[in-house]
Order: sequence, then structure tokens, then C-alpha cells
Amino acid sequence: MSFLLQHLEGLLSIDWKTLAVIAVLCAGASYFIKEYLANPPMIIFVYPLLVLFSLLAQYFFIVMETFPPKKLDQWLMWTIMSTIIGTIVGMGLVASLVHIREWSGKRAS
Repeated sequence: MSFLLQHLEGLLSIDWKTLAVIAVLCAGASYFIKEYLANPPMIIFVYPLLVLFSLLAQYFFIVMETFPPKKLDQWLMWTIMSTIIGTIVGMGLVASLVHIREWSGKRAS
């Protein structure tokens, strides 16, 4: 249990600058994703997933000590990279859930 609490504490300790960059980049991605959704207001549920998976990717990079967080150029590059990974994973999850929902609806008919 302490293992999970340690990682949860580490995830919640991500600085506000990183959170701001991830939130802005995910908002930009959500704006373009919204155009391809069958129900555009559903972006309200997609955006938090994009941010969550981006934060998880950022935390993974921090834990693996992939980059020195004190260097601005590397911090920004890895933050953008984690946002890209989080967006891809989030979109994949949403697409998978929609596909499963449509598939189960066709089987019920």
C-alpha cells in the first residue's frame, strides 16, 4: 500500500508549470479532436483523460530519470513528449471504448 501512496504522492507533486503546459497542450489537442467526435460535447469527458495520461507519462519520465528537470529546454521537450504520449493513449482508450460500445450494441440487436 505504501508503494501506491508513494507514487500517488509523486504524481501529485508535479509542479504547476508542468501542469500548465500539459493542460494547454491537451486543450489544443481537444479542440481538434472535438471535430471528429460524433457528439462534440463529449470532449468534456475526453479532456480529463488526455490530461491524466499525459501526467502519468510525465511522472514515468521523472521516475525513470530520463531528463534533468533543471534544464529548461529538456524539461519542455519531455513535457511536450509526455503530452503527445498521453494524447495518443487517451484517444486510443476513447476509441476502444466507443468500438466496444458499438460492438456490444450490434450483438444485442
